[in-house]
Amino acid sequence: MKSSEYGLLLNKARKGKYSNFQDMVYLIRYVTRTNGKPDNDLITWGGIGVAEFTGTEGMTRQFEDVQKMHRRKGKFGRYVDHEIYSCSSVEERHIKEKRIDVDKIARKMAYDFYERDHCQVVYGAHTKDSGNDCIHIHFVINSVNFTTGNKRRENMRQTRERQDRFRQILKEEIEK
Repeated sequence: MKSSEYGLLLNKARKGKYSNFQDMVYLIRYVTRTNGKPDNDLITWGGIGVAEFTGTEGMTRQFEDVQKMHRRKGKFGRYVDHEIYSCSSVEERHIKEKRIDVDKIARKMAYDFYERDHCQVVYGAHTKDSGNDCIHIHFVINSVNFTTGNKRRENMRQTRERQDRFRQILKEEIEK
């Protein structure tokens, strides 16, 4: 596939973004579409490093428990990071034609955060909506590493590398 045929990873981390506990609660509910707003665009949702069967409230509490490990003077900062992988129209066409399991793709991508950053992740895959033209997968990443208690940090290079890994995950599923 040509580079224009691949999806894009958008890292929505900015200073002051998601720096309130309620921001985390809202984002998890938004991504899983359990926020009470009638959107019919949810394909699937799940989590890595959290007990999914506890629902959004339980997963939020699990994020909070890990966040309590982080000790810092002053403000806590970001509670979560939010990244979105937007499939290209070519990727979406392959997903539909080959009936590729979107949950399987999203789970593999979420596991990338878990494995590399040691962070809990909640994901939700949505169809087209007002902000995206194609299938897209939201990731809510706990900002605290569950093994060290340190905050997660990511620069532009690391985001591009993750985007490449996500593209490879999707490419492998398409080529099966």
